[in-house]
Amino acid sequence: MKKEILTAAEAAREIGCTPQKVRERMKRKLWDLGEVIPRAKLGNKEKNEYNIHRHKLERFLGRPLRDDSQVEQMAI
Repeated sequence: MKKEILTAAEAAREIGCTPQKVRERMKRKLWDLGEVIPRAKLGNKEKNEYNIHRHKLERFLGRPLRDDSQVEQMAI
């Protein structure tokens, strides 16, 4: 089963860019891949948190979102 929430590094690998590019584009609201949680809301953290949603990444990449049963059927 694929993860539903990805890190910037995981999303960057699928997009074909750097994690920093993913973070910057999300922070500037150029790419709607999930949510940016500012460090102020996280309390004592030094960095923002980036939660990339699988369904938004798949839509961004132009791929249909498949569930596990569809993936299994394709393998047969």
